[in-house]
Amino acid sequence: MSDETVLIIGSDAPCDMLVQALRHQGARPLWLQPEREAEHLPHHALAQGRLVGGFAHDGAERDFDQIQGLYLRPFGRPGARVSVAAQHRQQQWCQAWSDLGELFPGMVVNRISAMGSNASKPYQLRLLAALGFAVPPSLVSNDPAEVLAFEAEHGPLIFKSASGVRSIVRELDVEARGRLDRLRHCPTLFQRRLRGSNVRVHVVGQEVYATEIDAEVVDYRYASRQGGHAELRPTTLEPRTRERCLRASQVLGLPFVGLDLMLEEDGQTYCFEANPSPGYSFFEDATGQDISGALARLLRGAEALH
Repeated sequence: MSDETVLIIGSDAPCDMLVQALRHQGARPLWLQPEREAEHLPHHALAQGRLVGGFAHDGAERDFDQIQGLYLRPFGRPGARVSVAAQHRQQQWCQAWSDLGELFPGMVVNRISAMGSNASKPYQLRLLAALGFAVPPSLVSNDPAEVLAFEAEHGPLIFKSASGVRSIVRELDVEARGRLDRLRHCPTLFQRRLRGSNVRVHVVGQEVYATEIDAEVVDYRYASRQGGHAELRPTTLEPRTRERCLRASQVLGLPFVGLDLMLEEDGQTYCFEANPSPGYSFFEDATGQDISGALARLLRGAEALH
């Protein structure tokens, strides 16, 4: 067992998969989950610009200088049976670790400040367009008449949340068009519906994993809910697109990022979004791509040796 210690903050499947990958590589994963650890907040200070302090885990006190890398997914929602007081403690604990991620001197995947571009999809689309990706014609509106005019100009549309809150991407069909009056209470992002091949690209440091998705529905993540299915398989990006994906990771300050692309029938490579905390386990389970192994190497500082 090496001395490399990686700290994982979160409680879902990507965290579990990373823990297993780290163990396989001989590193020391410390997995802290808000449901178990929220009674003990981390403590820290800055001494001459250096982070000092630590945290409790398994009855022992750990120092920050023992940690090689930090993986942050502190976004879980407390279960319905958790008391309001317990929910508050968990939220405080997650916020404390999010704040510490800004100060931690080692590798952090990812700092909360870098994730901010995803809070506004229109803003993020402008950044992606500046990197050379094509982006679909888009409109954020709470005006039904404006949406209908946009549809008349661009043809069939899809719609989704304009913020970083996860939503199911849907087509603006007859049923949805009949509910456009609700927009006045919830401005929504509308985009021209593209036709082509969906590709999810995971950039992990300098490693790139591309997955092509065949699906009969608009949002392949929820294919079963929409009466369809999705087939995922590894694929290879052409060099220019691969370089753009690597550049997006660097420009956005996200060492680990999930880019949603579409290779459109018109020959363009469109980018819909850069996910700053990708749920990569879904793709690794389906394809066998070693995304968790790449993430473990990145957090250990061992990527260059791979």
